[in-house]
Amino acid sequence: MFEKKISTAIGRYFPLFIGWSRYILYKHPDWLLRKDILKYYDSVSPSEINEEQAEAVSYIRKKGAHYFPYSFIEKYNPEKIKVYTNEKCGLKYVLHNEKRLYFARETSAFNIQRIYTNLLYEQDRKSAHCYQTETFRIEEGDILFDVGAAEGIFSLTVIEKVKKVYLFEVEERWLEALRETFKPWQDKVEIICKYVSDTDSEQTAKLDTVIKKLSNESLFLKLDVEGAEKLVIKGANEILTSGNNKIKAAVCTYHNQDDHEELSAIMKDLGYRVSTSPGYMLFKQQNLAPPYLRRGLIYCSKE
Repeated sequence: MFEKKISTAIGRYFPLFIGWSRYILYKHPDWLLRKDILKYYDSVSPSEINEEQAEAVSYIRKKGAHYFPYSFIEKYNPEKIKVYTNEKCGLKYVLHNEKRLYFARETSAFNIQRIYTNLLYEQDRKSAHCYQTETFRIEEGDILFDVGAAEGIFSLTVIEKVKKVYLFEVEERWLEALRETFKPWQDKVEIICKYVSDTDSEQTAKLDTVIKKLSNESLFLKLDVEGAEKLVIKGANEILTSGNNKIKAAVCTYHNQDDHEELSAIMKDLGYRVSTSPGYMLFKQQNLAPPYLRRGLIYCSKE
């Protein structure tokens, strides 16, 4: 009985913890980290600091160490976000571009306001975490592979444009919400509850295996997998080099200290043009080390 109560409590309060932790990491300033960052950059010659780093350091100096250390985050206010409930299924949602974006069943309205605010930070066009730019974006008729879909906000944003979406997500708490979010487009959305890696098994899938039947298609790969991006690319080597498809890939590079350099080199070796998202991030989940600021994404394209 005691174990059951503990399990129930974890299930009830874990989403609350996740929402609060994300809000603190993204919005709440870390003053201890600020001290270390400023000490480092004050010791560096100004000639070694680029304009985007200088802007981030200036913001950190005034506002503390934020996940996105730029003033654009200040235009978002979680208290202004309206949260609705679908009485039929019991799930809560927000309206994202006039479309319903659902959240895990246990998530409170208060938490949803904070989580959705974090998502807006991420996908602001000035954010280092934004998957699209004015020139690098989903085009009409693309097939999207959303690897690390979470709540599915990126796929929902572009759902009318794409020909088909493959959503890869393994967290059970998101699956019900994803199915509800994409119910109006279920004819062109496939949810795959597996990790994407360089092997095929009961728990993992290679993109080469999933994509092998597609040819002469325009593909968009979004890779945001908590630092496992290299494994995903390794498992997509055949499709990335075959020349049978027009491919774009938005690849996260902030999870590990050297990801930006290593992933950029990998994609260039595969013949891709590589550019970097604007600005920097402070990925506070990991033990940060100088120079602290990390690049968020690379945009890779190959005609």
